[in-house]
Amino acid sequence: MKKIILKSWILAICMSLLVLTSCEKTEDEPSITANNLKGMFVVCEGVYGKANGDITFYNSESGQTTKSLYYAVNEVELGDVVQSFEIVDTLGFIVVNNSQKVTVVNMKDFKVVKTIDGFSYPRSVVRADDNSVYVSNGNGFSNNYVYKISLSTLEKSDSLQVSTGPEKLISVNSKVYAAIAGGFNNDGNTVIEIDPLSFSVVNTFTVFSLPVDIAADKNNDIWVYCKGIPDYSNYPDITYSDAGINKINTSAKIVENSFPITNMSSTGINNITVSKDGSQVYYLNDALYSMPVSATSLPTSKVVDQYFYGLDVDPQTGNIVCLDAVDSRAVVYSSTGSKQTEFETAKFPNSVVFSY
Repeated sequence: MKKIILKSWILAICMSLLVLTSCEKTEDEPSITANNLKGMFVVCEGVYGKANGDITFYNSESGQTTKSLYYAVNEVELGDVVQSFEIVDTLGFIVVNNSQKVTVVNMKDFKVVKTIDGFSYPRSVVRADDNSVYVSNGNGFSNNYVYKISLSTLEKSDSLQVSTGPEKLISVNSKVYAAIAGGFNNDGNTVIEIDPLSFSVVNTFTVFSLPVDIAADKNNDIWVYCKGIPDYSNYPDITYSDAGINKINTSAKIVENSFPITNMSSTGINNITVSKDGSQVYYLNDALYSMPVSATSLPTSKVVDQYFYGLDVDPQTGNIVCLDAVDSRAVVYSSTGSKQTEFETAKFPNSVVFSY
């Protein structure tokens, strides 16, 4: 996992030297007023080591874009490697990986409410129940925990030690699932199920190597995207072993299907999602692909023949928002791959959160 994460950052640094050398903010950002923050929030990592990560806001109705929303509102940089974002009622929780913090903002105006410190390597955040959110933390070597944050105090209230390198968290049917990728050790191959009532691990599922992303379909089954173990012996040509997608039946508590990927080429960690109605799975590799949740094999045809760094589906329109980290842009496609629009983002966009 160390090589995967560092590889992503190394690519980011190299690309920044070539085409993204400036760290300037957009000059004429649209004004931000209370209660108008409805649309797409694009999580942008920024250039590693530059502390210029941010959240890009796209107003779906007006088409206006605020490339650096946090900076525009708070007049200070958000931090180094903005990793993930979760909206919980009137609050937004922003995980800033290399700044080792979670920043909480007011979703009416995006002003800072509180900064929660005490993390070493935070990765993903999800609402667990009515009273708390969980944050995954750990690089494989130390501090491998899922932390509980109280929604009433906005402080860490408990911690659950897990195996190395917890990544993506999702909540399905009152349970929280965590991808255990192995951190810098590159040795993770499980997904764990956490019961928020007891704050304990109640099930463990073995999947392909290095699971980094999870999505839930219409049946509440979860789809796990596993990047595989990288081999750098012929660098810059990199190959991956034991990569693929697993389907976990959450009712039967079994890994129902496994789909090996022999030509893994993605460097992102936000690579799988589902359609608006949950009947189709979209995933990234060398292109954008789609398959029904009843599939027994991977598709051979491409929805969009282009490499992207991340993707998410708009729950209002069903459109697929694909993220281009090289050109710092979001490209919106219909479910069949017809381009609808695109807009600029801050540097290295990796995922999208929607609020309507």
